[in-house]
Amino acid sequence: MSDELLFGAIGELVPAASGAFGDWDDVLRRAGIEKRVTAPAPVYEAAPRRRRMTRRHVVVALIVVTVLCALVATPAFGIRRFLLGLVGRTDVPFTGKTAPYEVRREFFDLSLGAPPGMAPQAIESEARRVGVFRVFGRAHVLYVAPTRRGGFCTMFTRAFGGCRPTRSGRLLGLTWGGSVVRLPPAPQEPQHTTEVGGDVIAPRARTIQVEYEDGSKVAIPFVYVSKPIDAGFFFYGIPRGHERPGTRVRGVSVLDAKGRVVDRQRISYAAPILPRRVPRPGTQRAIVPSPRLPAPSAPVQVGADGGVVVRAGRNGVAVFDTTHATPRVRRLIQGHGLNYVCFSYMRYHEDAPAELGFLRSTLPRVAIRTFGIPTPFDGCEIQGAYGHVWPDRNGSHSAVEIAFDERARRFFTDRAAARDLALLVRSRTVQHLRKLPPRAAVATIRRRYGDTGRLRYFVRRDMLVFTEKSPTGRRFSVVVRGGKIVRENVSPFTGVF
Repeated sequence: MSDELLFGAIGELVPAASGAFGDWDDVLRRAGIEKRVTAPAPVYEAAPRRRRMTRRHVVVALIVVTVLCALVATPAFGIRRFLLGLVGRTDVPFTGKTAPYEVRREFFDLSLGAPPGMAPQAIESEARRVGVFRVFGRAHVLYVAPTRRGGFCTMFTRAFGGCRPTRSGRLLGLTWGGSVVRLPPAPQEPQHTTEVGGDVIAPRARTIQVEYEDGSKVAIPFVYVSKPIDAGFFFYGIPRGHERPGTRVRGVSVLDAKGRVVDRQRISYAAPILPRRVPRPGTQRAIVPSPRLPAPSAPVQVGADGGVVVRAGRNGVAVFDTTHATPRVRRLIQGHGLNYVCFSYMRYHEDAPAELGFLRSTLPRVAIRTFGIPTPFDGCEIQGAYGHVWPDRNGSHSAVEIAFDERARRFFTDRAAARDLALLVRSRTVQHLRKLPPRAAVATIRRRYGDTGRLRYFVRRDMLVFTEKSPTGRRFSVVVRGGKIVRENVSPFTGVF
């Protein structure tokens, strides 16, 4: 009998039940089988109805996956290199947000101190924000500015920066940072790199690869900025697992769209050089002589403080004569590592002057020469090499302060107040107390230091506030919340943390 006739005969014996649902429990009862229920059945929400995949869909998907895998795995097609290039490079126009005032000032200051032929000459007014790189959880904003000779200057905030005054040199400019990992019992500790960054001036660059000593490679993201910059930039944090020899970073390479190497730079790990002290007959300190410089040219500025006389010329040469320094000043400037400084007010430095300092030892006559600082100077000074702790032994003033005009005198006075406040706030004791609740911190500071005169500290809502008023009437303040500084105005007179 055929299947059709069989099912037809069965259908005549069973009454029609269109739209009805079967009752399995009733079937079990009629069969004499008892159903045991130990717990109520869980109730689930009905899942949304999914579209059923047909055989045609499955076949098409398998064909697409197979073709892509073959193309990517086959070097002859170059698809893999092409895809890596798309992932790594991002083209951005040089029309981003104008850099803030502080960043423009840093680009401007890059030319200070460099001889005219060596200054990068960044056009700070055209500095732009072109990207953000996140390394080890910290955001680093990338700013770029063109130079007057066709190059560019870069700045990664809270990281590094540099300049290519012209478009000469290697196509890949590489910067890397390292640390030391302990591997006993090796007599010297091997180095390893934790960050790599830099620039590339090859327009055909499509992929930047970090290469490791174990032969592995990884493509990293980078941005390529349009003209007038016409260069790419990258900043990458090396992940964990690449600290030991054999796994460290070996170098960085730049590839074009066809996977050909455009430029490559290797990273070398030389053994650390241990400093050696070479004693000299008759002295315990190294003498850093002054360079041979021309005499100060007319008109010459002359000033004195604490028996130290400074003669500064229009050509930027200043000579410090310490022959007749007072005993107090001699105690402050004894030894080596002193900083001899001259400064002037100028563009981007209307609040605090721009200054250039040079490390020298105590000699009867010390000569320095500044480039980029306009003359005549507003003032010069000698900063002592002794440790600065609060309260400072010299009232937070430099060892020698010579003011050629009233602006410099106000600067020395205001900076001393800012330094005094910063020294207290960043002292080890107060840094510990800043972590306490504000009222408890204030009470402890008052018990420890008492009345400090012009310096005050108090609570404002949930914040701890430190203030100090300069004799000129200018007030400086540092605001702390939860142990961290949230607002301050002592910069750029001094630093606080």
